[in-house]
Amino acid sequence: MEETRTSEKQRKKQYRTIYELLFYTPRIYVKTVSSKLGVDPAVASRRMKEAFDLEYIAGPHIRKRSYSNMMEYVYFVNCKSSVKSFLQYIDDGTITYHAVMSGFANLWITSKEKIDIDGVVIEGPRSDYYISFAPDQSWETALQKMRKKMEAFNFSEYTPEGIIKTHWNEYMEWDSKDEILFREFKYSMRKKFSPIMKEHKISGEKLYEWLGRLPECCTITTSYFPERFSTYDSYLFMFETDYEDFVIDLFSELPTSSLFFTVADKLFLYAQVTGRLVRFVDIQDSRVGQLQIPLLVEDLLERGILKSEAHAILEYYWGKNF
Repeated sequence: MEETRTSEKQRKKQYRTIYELLFYTPRIYVKTVSSKLGVDPAVASRRMKEAFDLEYIAGPHIRKRSYSNMMEYVYFVNCKSSVKSFLQYIDDGTITYHAVMSGFANLWITSKEKIDIDGVVIEGPRSDYYISFAPDQSWETALQKMRKKMEAFNFSEYTPEGIIKTHWNEYMEWDSKDEILFREFKYSMRKKFSPIMKEHKISGEKLYEWLGRLPECCTITTSYFPERFSTYDSYLFMFETDYEDFVIDLFSELPTSSLFFTVADKLFLYAQVTGRLVRFVDIQDSRVGQLQIPLLVEDLLERGILKSEAHAILEYYWGKNF
């Protein structure tokens, strides 16, 4: 039994190392991974597959940046029937992503075009995405660091860094083959080249030119979940703040990967959160640690770092490869 526990612990350490390698080098060679792990390439390949299949790692994914000819529009809506609307948009060719939520809105829609829909709470073109690098630390350590950062925050010394970018007034060269490659690699940058080149009659020169331009055209995201994605609650936080970069830095302490973007002057945080820190599981359980994230948000509001906050929990979603 002890050997089994040790083996599981070692595998989790390997998943973490794989995440760190993929975060900085999405198409890293398995041979390089095996060298870093100190195992045979066959074992490294197996560990990588496990990390993806068991949902410790998601990605590497790609998402278009916010150039004028690649722009997406985001809508947060309170509609009469979120379920019927969800089903309706599954076959809509303009909708790239939509989700049913409970909270400040009941439907989240991302569209390639402007749409006309009743019940809009917030709408507008989205910024680029920004993905945090998940620190290797516990939730308790993360929240301690976040609270210390908040308490030490000096309003007069704050200098915006411009972490989240927008390119709404810029044009990016993007042809039909660029679009084909984007669709092929959107949900996995680690696909093999040859079948894609053969199927779409794309040359190696074009593919490598596209890869070279990719960081300029798209955000590359690799996400990490220390206890597997399915063990967390998916929260979407909406913040209004004059201290955007500080808030991003603060919530980047969470041990799961956090995705940030802006819409209509609001900062959004999509995060996978362990349930015991955001809600009571047992009304009679008063252990230290429960409700720490809501209390932290409340303190940010009281201190004036946040002007307003609202949130929702995702119930189910649908993403498309375009």
